Amino acid sequence: MAIEFARIDDRLLHGQVMTGWVTRYSIEQAIIIDDKIAKDEMRQSILKMSAPEGVRVVFFTPDKFVEVFKKAQIKRRTMLLFTGPEAAYICLKGGVKIEYLNVGNMSKTDDNSKITVGVAVTDEDLHYFKQIIDLGIKVEIQGVPAEKKVNMTQFISES
Repeated sequence: MAIEFARIDDRLLHGQVMTGWVTRYSIEQAIIIDDKIAKDEMRQSILKMSAPEGVRVVFFTPDKFVEVFKKAQIKRRTMLLFTGPEAAYICLKGGVKIEYLNVGNMSKTDDNSKITVGVAVTDEDLHYFKQIIDLGIKVEIQGVPAEKKVNMTQFISES
């Protein structure tokens, strides 16, 4: 399996991802999995320009990625990038295999609440994180490799 790293970060490809995580995992390919971005050619162009030389960037909806994952082996050292936990859950429930999900940044809006400096969530987000954790996936908040990890389970209620 060539999925080296999976991350939720609504900024997707940006300085921290490129300098920290891509280097740490020797990433050759970033797969961005998001319903809106998979249909937005302008945003795709901008994201492709953000990638360092030698890193291939491709885009899928969650359902399409599950379909492709089942048919084709990933051969490049790959990072999966999601904008939120719902898309990650759809992929995992569909059979995509990861052991660990990193949460980097989920921006504060009027509709969510901060749980850490860089992560704000809705009740729906917490529901999906619980579902992911219940699948046996370790979920930790960590913006950059040098930061201390915060386990997502501490924000999930048992009810």
